[in-house]
Amino acid sequence: MRIWPLLLALVIGVQAQEVPAMPKALMKLPRSNITRAKFPAIDFHLHGGALRSAEDYRKMIRVMDETGIGVICNMDGGFGKRFDEAVKVGEPFKQRIIPFARVNFDGINDPGWPARSAAELERCFRAGAAGLKINKVLGLELKNKDGSYIQSDDPRFDAVWEMCAKYNKPVMIHTSDSYGRFLPIGVENERYEAGLWRSNTEGNYYKTGHPSHDVIEKARENMHAKHPKTRFVNAHVAMLYYDMDKVSTFLDKYPNADVEISASVQDLGRAPLLIRKWFLKYQDRIIFGSDGNPGRGIDEFWVPHWRFLETLDEHFDHPAQIRSPTGAPLHGRWRIYGIGLPDDVLRKVYYSNALKYLPSVRDSIQKQLAARR
Repeated sequence: MRIWPLLLALVIGVQAQEVPAMPKALMKLPRSNITRAKFPAIDFHLHGGALRSAEDYRKMIRVMDETGIGVICNMDGGFGKRFDEAVKVGEPFKQRIIPFARVNFDGINDPGWPARSAAELERCFRAGAAGLKINKVLGLELKNKDGSYIQSDDPRFDAVWEMCAKYNKPVMIHTSDSYGRFLPIGVENERYEAGLWRSNTEGNYYKTGHPSHDVIEKARENMHAKHPKTRFVNAHVAMLYYDMDKVSTFLDKYPNADVEISASVQDLGRAPLLIRKWFLKYQDRIIFGSDGNPGRGIDEFWVPHWRFLETLDEHFDHPAQIRSPTGAPLHGRWRIYGIGLPDDVLRKVYYSNALKYLPSVRDSIQKQLAARR
């Protein structure tokens, strides 16, 4: 029986250790000379909360020009006064950086919240919002008065979803979370192995009272079914990238669903043969996104996206969303492989599919395409 205290102490000691840096690959492998996107990419999922001044916008556009990004959708446009401020500052740059509104969940349990939120959303659309961003707070944090969790099929959101349909605006929605976050913390969980939860359990939902992955996914399906005229762009491959059969079934069942690929490249790139076939089959339903921000490095973040989509390069570092202090990628301690999409599919993923939702920047993309010829 004395072995259990020793094992517990060992586990606690391991959790407290910082994950070591990734070892350098010793094998020399061919690398395509790629520094920017082949076509002007529309980043459908970028967090521009740091874009507060005209100079911030100009700096972001310089990064975009250097790495080949044609247009970004700013997911942090806000709501109410915050949205108005974002529109005012961003007005001179609206052909390159466009704001999405973001519903304020405060008072969701108060009478009248649905009508007030839908009305404010309508005002934001009229003022220039290109769409609506919903984050994983819905499903994992928002609660009813009785303490139960509010899901995306809750009737209080019906007016919001229908307002998006009325104005033909997309809902960029992130519900649920990485599948590993719903599993026990331990050596069999690859997120733990990569470095998460070594010092605390924040962000892991196993036996915490949070809804299960299945509960959140079922609510999302109900939402799509209830609002067939509303277009939902499901972030992070709908958080189903751990099972591509589920993604395919989801897209086949709901024609009002698309997916964007941010924060999933580190997983998709592990199975290039499978994923390439999937991209070719669903080429009209996939949108590029990065879940990046203005401060991300070009070489370590943007270029790996282009390398994944455009080349057949092997065993290269993925665009890590978060890193440990040692530089280790905390969502995947591995390297990925390119899927080498043909140009016609690449154009769809980079910009054509997104332009269905963003007609205001069509001329901007066309001008950028012409300038590259």
